[in-house]
Amino acid sequence: MTDHDATGEARRSWDGVSAGWETNRDRMFAAFRHVSEWLVDQTDPRPGDTVLEVAAGVGDTGFLAAERVGPTGRLISTDIAPGMVEAASRAAEAAGLTDVECRVMDAQALDLPDASVDVVLSRLGLMFAPDLGAVFTESHRVLSPGGRLAYAVIGAPDRNPWMSLLVGAFVGRGHVLMSGNPFGPGGPFSLSEPARKEELLRAAAFDEVEVHDLIGAFSFRDADDQWQLHLAIAGPIADLAATLDADELAAVEADLAVAMEPFRSGDGYALPSHLVGVIAR
Repeated sequence: MTDHDATGEARRSWDGVSAGWETNRDRMFAAFRHVSEWLVDQTDPRPGDTVLEVAAGVGDTGFLAAERVGPTGRLISTDIAPGMVEAASRAAEAAGLTDVECRVMDAQALDLPDASVDVVLSRLGLMFAPDLGAVFTESHRVLSPGGRLAYAVIGAPDRNPWMSLLVGAFVGRGHVLMSGNPFGPGGPFSLSEPARKEELLRAAAFDEVEVHDLIGAFSFRDADDQWQLHLAIAGPIADLAATLDADELAAVEADLAVAMEPFRSGDGYALPSHLVGVIAR
């Protein structure tokens, strides 16, 4: 599959779960609010700044930045999936944010002038881009001198059972995500290795790179709660599930329930998350 084909597939896949993200936006923001706040704090948007959020999904991280740049600044909230952009636009309007421009845009080919933004943000989106080198080259191109890039991605699978247990339940029964190798381009763990992140950023001419651990947990009522949430929000998982019959899906969910047992906490389950935050200047 060419990068062009992979990008089109990613657009279709994530557009297909945009309604699920809109429905579950409060839950997802609560689970990862600490990450969004860290990204905004690290880049420190100031009144009058222009902030670009790439792979923004429904836009919550960028909205935190919009509060800081104020009416003299601007947030450009972008995603490759039209449905995500439409959801972000509705959320911005509901929040009364008037300095927000929501646009369909590919992080690998930003439709923006050189040196036109002060901050680039992304939370849990960049690792799904087929061409990561293009993402960072484009981010560097649109940043003004002294501009800041901050993003967060999923760390190593064994430290992220909130996602890896479900992926493992599919793999354990011989099924693989549509993107193929989960550590390869477009896979959920494609940026989990610290050395890989620094290599790509320095190749794109960023010369100050810091990597930080962002620790948290994701709560679920039971295996079905995790199952239904990921089918609603995770495009590659939803795509794979759509290819399987009801009996096979039930078997995967049963395996997931067994794998979750070590993480039982009270009346539910608390599955750790280990995200990796990166700042580049």
